[in-house]
Amino acid sequence: MKTPAETAPNQPAAAVGNGLPLQVAVIGAGPSGCYAAQALRKGQPDLEIAVFDSLPTPFGLVRYGIAPDHQGAKAVSRQFERLFGQPGVDFVGNVSVGTDVSFRALLDNFHAVVLATGLGTDRQLGIDQDPDARVVGAGDLIRLLNSDPDSRLRHRQAGPECLGPEVVILGTGNVAADVARLLAKSDLDFIASDVDDDALRAVAPDPVRTIHILGRCEPHAAKWDASMVKELAEVVGVHLSVDGVSLLGGPAVSPRTTVNVRFRQVPVSIRRHDGRVRVTTRHVEGTALVDHLDADTVITALGFDSPPAQPAHVADLEASNVFRVGGPATGRLGNLAENRKLAASAAKCVLEFLRGQEPQQRTGLFGLRDQLPASTVSFEAWQRIDGAEVRRARPDRCRRKFTTRGELLAAAAGSDALASIPTATTAAIDNTGETE
Repeated sequence: MKTPAETAPNQPAAAVGNGLPLQVAVIGAGPSGCYAAQALRKGQPDLEIAVFDSLPTPFGLVRYGIAPDHQGAKAVSRQFERLFGQPGVDFVGNVSVGTDVSFRALLDNFHAVVLATGLGTDRQLGIDQDPDARVVGAGDLIRLLNSDPDSRLRHRQAGPECLGPEVVILGTGNVAADVARLLAKSDLDFIASDVDDDALRAVAPDPVRTIHILGRCEPHAAKWDASMVKELAEVVGVHLSVDGVSLLGGPAVSPRTTVNVRFRQVPVSIRRHDGRVRVTTRHVEGTALVDHLDADTVITALGFDSPPAQPAHVADLEASNVFRVGGPATGRLGNLAENRKLAASAAKCVLEFLRGQEPQQRTGLFGLRDQLPASTVSFEAWQRIDGAEVRRARPDRCRRKFTTRGELLAAAAGSDALASIPTATTAAIDNTGETE
């Protein structure tokens, strides 16, 4: 692992334009932050950019938020890798702005700061809800299956909990479709993915038998893409119906998983009932309670909110040289295409601001070299993590991610500590690819 001195540039950025370097800090190495950095460099190739992330790994939502069986979408990380391979663009991982480095320090050392911190918390339901009822956020679940070291489900005292054979998913967006598809798939359906097999076996040792998806809206107003529903319906062994009408023909003789989508259902309460969870709903056009649905777990897929307030001073966050992109700007995560477009727009604003300012000396990442923690992860160190994860993958998986910060930092350092980390899944694999 590089030390802070090695991570920071050896010299202040080369002079540009009127003789003074232009420096931009991006907080958040997810797709919005990376797209913004790409657009900034395209607009002004000699700009110096430092992209900070509190995790030791870059790519944020691409690595931990996109479903692990959607490797095509995750491939966008390759173009971000080319970004970090450019001189003058630095990844500064495992550094938490507001804790390791103050936000004020960034304002003092950079001409502009771009907030691209995403939305890391599942949106709450806001109805009468038994605190002991088993309710899981879809974002939390997908982060667990993507090996996020900070996953709340992973850090439960008893570890990840089995969801049970029958679940209710609240929401009709792409995330809801992702969750339903992931829970309906068998081990063989995850070939070439980077799913966390241990976590998947913990929450769904077998494909979930029955999945109810409930939405408030009319069918035509569902936020998911039609392709996502089609993909779910095409999973072998899945029978999908919408408001009682089968999609893609009638059910198989004995479907492995049935998925029932019901629209115009407004959740009213979630209570514990006979050791399970009872979801009470009413029809969207009425006020009377019309239905009770019992299941083992409720999964909410209702969008995302910002995590609790950051420690940075509010006045600093509202400074004229602070810009927002992605979730902090729109209040929603959006897809990759939307984030790219919004990032390009934000980058245009940043460049217009920089070109309209009286030049002032800023030292960029070089000026922070004494403040960076020893565990700072550079892009070169990330590439060591990347290589180690690919090497330790099961033969039918594309990678096996490290699931703790300790493992990630050991891999970043190329440390001998890696010798104690298994290089293949602990579960035996028979000739058919099924795990025991």
